[in-house]
Amino acid sequence: MSQLRNLQIEILDRPAVDDLIGKVNDTSAQPGIAERVQQWRAEHGHEDATAEAYSFVVVGPTLMFLHRCPDGVILPFAAYPDGTLKVYTDPDHAGESFHRRDDA
Repeated sequence: MSQLRNLQIEILDRPAVDDLIGKVNDTSAQPGIAERVQQWRAEHGHEDATAEAYSFVVVGPTLMFLHRCPDGVILPFAAYPDGTLKVYTDPDHAGESFHRRDDA
């Protein structure tokens, strides 16, 4: 398991994290989202997500997705055009490594 260099951690209360998860899930089911994700990746490169990532959406200039953590908890992530990756987490998971790299 490894920590990403450009990973930022934003701590929110659990209801706010759950709300963000619901919004990402709901948006990912809308028509045209897959094409917007492909366009974002064509313009900015692939985000550093693993096979555990799902429900990709584009919100403004940001690619968002959900990621299952090693302990099974699902957390929302945001990938920015500058290569920064942000995870939104609750206080109970703030001290953990949030990203398992495929090549680790």
